[in-house]
Amino acid sequence: MDQSFILNCFDNTLAFVQGFFVFRILSLFADKQFGRIWDIIIYFSCTTCTCMVIFPNDFFNITLDLIWLAVMMLLAFKGSIWQRLAAVAVLYPLMVSQNFFILDILGVTGTWLGWSTAIDIFCSLADPILHLLIWLGIYKIFKKYLSQMKRLFNDKIWMLLDIICLASLVNITTCIYFTPKDTYKMWPAAFACFATNLGCVALAKYFVISIQQNLERKNLKLQKSYCKELEQNQAEIRKIRHDMNNHLSVIHSLFYSGSKEEAEHYMKDMEAQLTAQSRVFCKNSIVNAVLNSKYNLALEQGIDCFFHIDLDKLIGIDAISLCCLFANTLDNALEASEKIENPEERRISVKARVTESGYFTYEIANSKNNEITKQHGQLKSDKEDTSSHGLGLSNVREMVEKYNGTLDISYTEDTFTVTVLIQNA
Repeated sequence: MDQSFILNCFDNTLAFVQGFFVFRILSLFADKQFGRIWDIIIYFSCTTCTCMVIFPNDFFNITLDLIWLAVMMLLAFKGSIWQRLAAVAVLYPLMVSQNFFILDILGVTGTWLGWSTAIDIFCSLADPILHLLIWLGIYKIFKKYLSQMKRLFNDKIWMLLDIICLASLVNITTCIYFTPKDTYKMWPAAFACFATNLGCVALAKYFVISIQQNLERKNLKLQKSYCKELEQNQAEIRKIRHDMNNHLSVIHSLFYSGSKEEAEHYMKDMEAQLTAQSRVFCKNSIVNAVLNSKYNLALEQGIDCFFHIDLDKLIGIDAISLCCLFANTLDNALEASEKIENPEERRISVKARVTESGYFTYEIANSKNNEITKQHGQLKSDKEDTSSHGLGLSNVREMVEKYNGTLDISYTEDTFTVTVLIQNA
């Protein structure tokens, strides 16, 4: 079999494998359009763009690579335009710089050693292998944080990443447009662009870690707050029990003095106070404290609440995550219900249980009259403080993904529902 045919088959095979990893990396930056046709277009484009041969002073290929990648991201992917352009700004210099650098250094090496058959075979094998190893390494090292970037970054952070990587994009493009005769002088620039953009991805990784730690601190603070409230409720119960003899004496005196109506009124007040302080929605103390706190707020706003909680078998989800789920969704439900002018139309329903098959299910539905709007595929809050838009649901989504669960959000003209399903560990 012809040697060149074997080398071409080997090269093409590695090119398709390389295209797969670039396809996965792009999918981590943004959500792709749904459909098999889009998958084929993206996969073909990734393979073509990453294998584009970049020569010195190569105006056509380097421009085609940039336009092709940008058009593909804008058409075949969803999300913020800054998010999609960030994929171009980060990956384009990585593609071009390594394509130029590897091709040129192998060419110079082959010329220096003399283009014997062995050297030619070595360079033909080394080129696709090096490309594949680079993209495989990028995918393996950064895949976890790239997927979290897609979820946690807002437009401002994506825009900042675009601006930082723009320097590398312009630099590598200009340098190849005007490559000097001694092409080795371009190697430091190509390597610097490659290293800079990898550094940007690594920096974004620390942004992700910082955001996650901030969310964790908020959840810990929330848990501490509800634990404190639980202690206060228990203290109130102990205080009432301690005064029970005094209460019974008052009731006894009222009955025997003929003030039966006053005695009944006193008993109803005492019963209401005891009920408010000792509601037991479930056996989980943290969740019970959250539910009591939100239930009291709902009563103040005239919101009709229905809680059906059965978490006796719940063992696989930590208290912080449960607190995050219940507190954030209830806060959103209370806020939406309070905007309804007629108190009789204000309703919140919460159902949570662990099924026999080992799944934790959670559903919260609330009445609403506000219009639901979306921005870049994300639900947009109508709060005046834009910095807090979507933080509640973002925290919930983070918690659900932590346990590899599913989150479903649905709504009608007058109802908003959040459903969570997590396999119990």
